[in-house]
Amino acid sequence: MKNKILFIVFVCFGLFPSCSESFLELSNPNEQTTGDYWKTQEELQKGIDACYRALRFNGEYSRWLHILYIARSDEGYSHSPNAYFQAYSNFKIGSYNDDSAEAVFYTWLDNYKGIFWANQVLDNAPNIQMDETLRDRIMGEAYFLRGLQYFNLAGVFGRGPITLTSYAREDAPVIGEQEDLYNQALKDFKDARDRLPEKYSNSSDLGRATKGSALGMMVKVLMQQHNWAEAEAMCREIFNLKIYKLVDNYTDNFTAINENNSESLFEVQYAYGIQAGNELGCNRAKFMGLPVDGCSWDDSTPRTALKGDFEQEKTTDGKVDPRLKATLAFYDASTPDEKFYGKTWTQWGLDQNNIYWRKYTNWDTQTYEDYNSGINFRVVRLADIYLLYAEALNELNRTSEAYDYINKVRNRVGLCNLENSKVFTGIGNDKEKMREQIMHERMTELCGESWRWLDLERWGYFESAEKIAYLKSRDDDFSNFKIGVHNRFPIPHREIPLVEGLTQNPGY
Repeated sequence: MKNKILFIVFVCFGLFPSCSESFLELSNPNEQTTGDYWKTQEELQKGIDACYRALRFNGEYSRWLHILYIARSDEGYSHSPNAYFQAYSNFKIGSYNDDSAEAVFYTWLDNYKGIFWANQVLDNAPNIQMDETLRDRIMGEAYFLRGLQYFNLAGVFGRGPITLTSYAREDAPVIGEQEDLYNQALKDFKDARDRLPEKYSNSSDLGRATKGSALGMMVKVLMQQHNWAEAEAMCREIFNLKIYKLVDNYTDNFTAINENNSESLFEVQYAYGIQAGNELGCNRAKFMGLPVDGCSWDDSTPRTALKGDFEQEKTTDGKVDPRLKATLAFYDASTPDEKFYGKTWTQWGLDQNNIYWRKYTNWDTQTYEDYNSGINFRVVRLADIYLLYAEALNELNRTSEAYDYINKVRNRVGLCNLENSKVFTGIGNDKEKMREQIMHERMTELCGESWRWLDLERWGYFESAEKIAYLKSRDDDFSNFKIGVHNRFPIPHREIPLVEGLTQNPGY
């Protein structure tokens, strides 16, 4: 689906009531309604194709999810002149009574749009005469996409209505807390797993959700719920598919080269520029890149502590961890002529002490960033699953078994086996020490991939004054963090009176 144009299926519910005047009973030939759509296999196929478009909305993986997950964690902060951007990361956020706070408003709105579109597919698929295998697969895709929306609503807001139909209903929707949203996401991913193929035979279907996609997100939910045993089992299901393996070049996971590769369980499909009048690109690189003329904005910047994380340990041949330069852009005195967007660090006049995001940017192929980067965003990849499997094993008191999966990730970039490390020593079968080590391994492998915030929440860092102090030592924004408040974003103010039973998150 990389270059497939996905069209929105517009559906109108606000039909006029019946009236004796015949002209009021006429249908507009230029506007389809729920009464004359959802009739054929082709229409259902177009409906599910449209559901993937929601992932490319600004409120999802095109822009705001990255800002909220990365800038809020100890990975980043904001130098933006826009006060809202700074507030997203420094915890000086209010309830926001207007739509200027786009990250708050559009993250909520766009995820619920995606849920509504997936619900349309699920509501109408059973009533269409069509190939049963295809119907089942399309419903599996809809379950997966709906589950992904609920997963992110749980991670960002921790509360929201759970709507499982697109039809108008007379009773108020169930208002779910974080655990309820995670449970719904998990149910959707299970339904998706049971319907989706392991892979697609047609290359035009590349990028659609698969059984591995659903299993990967099931692992994600189960880990957030501390359901270590079931998460461990789901990881083994992924491994037993025998279709995923780490790519040789770590950097291939974050460029337009080698997309939808053997390491990717699911990724959002993007294309450069304007395709047939439609924007199919990602905004992330424009907001999270090098803040120089014509390139990117300084809206989300990595903390300098990250560079130190990578520099703790050298490869077996004495070199710097290659993930450092794959992740961060910085001045390197050993390669002063290295160019970023066509110029050296010095030519750009950049401060030699600053660092910026390099991962998911076009720093080496373009002289600027626009709002239509074509680099696919890898939502779940195998290295992540390996490290989650190691974490689950450790929490299940099977610490000795965790080493093999950590070493798969380390060895790919030239680091020695963990048990042979001269930097990280004395771990052995100590569960607490291994947990701390896995935190480091996840930082160096997954930094800037929008998982750190959820990792910190899973590890209990938002519930402890001692742990908040540690985060503050890495990221001064945490000086403003209030336990019980800032682990959630405020629900958009205008949504509160629109949904019966919905209340604002505590502290806003």
